[in-house]
Amino acid sequence: MRAALGAILLLAVSGLGVGLGWAGSFTLEPGQSALVVQVFKDGVAARLAHDHVVQARAFSGSVAYDPQKPDASSIQVKVDVGSLVADEPATRRKFGLAAGDPSAKDRADIEAAMKSDGQLAAERFPSISFASTAIAKQPDGRFLVMGRLTIRGVTLEVKFPAQIAMDGGLLRGRAQLTFKQSSFGYQPYSAALGAIKNKDEVVLHIDLAAKAP
Repeated sequence: MRAALGAILLLAVSGLGVGLGWAGSFTLEPGQSALVVQVFKDGVAARLAHDHVVQARAFSGSVAYDPQKPDASSIQVKVDVGSLVADEPATRRKFGLAAGDPSAKDRADIEAAMKSDGQLAAERFPSISFASTAIAKQPDGRFLVMGRLTIRGVTLEVKFPAQIAMDGGLLRGRAQLTFKQSSFGYQPYSAALGAIKNKDEVVLHIDLAAKAP
């Protein structure tokens, strides 16, 4: 089954465990980060299909953060749509998809469909981006991150709770965002007259690390 999505991006910040010395600008470290979208099977013949995981391999971005004034923080992230990879075995294991791995050919077909004009249209829209518009502290210690997410040339306002922790000298943010593919102007993958298809709603898992210059 073809995965009908790519991954998008974003990073979140909270004051949890961050000291005054960590105020300033940070650069995302893709090699120590992960942006993974879970795509779920659907349809009357779903048992013949697979759930999918799609991971971004190339992305960049920056974070401006001041623990004394967290509401003045900002986040910018851009993902290269061409770098999206589908169903790598290690990523499937990480998300508990232990059985029925797609073959190498199937993975190549999934990625081609995902980047095709009917889906993410990678040639026309080579990047996915996120820019925060506001960050507000929540009673539980996390922050509510609000911003503009652009996929396939469509920009929508999104919001999600997030938190961070210090990890080996890195500012690490973790969050999840659920959204519908159709909201960004394309329909989930479908085959066999809809008997095999992907659900419209997907989940983006965010685990991003940022480093001071």
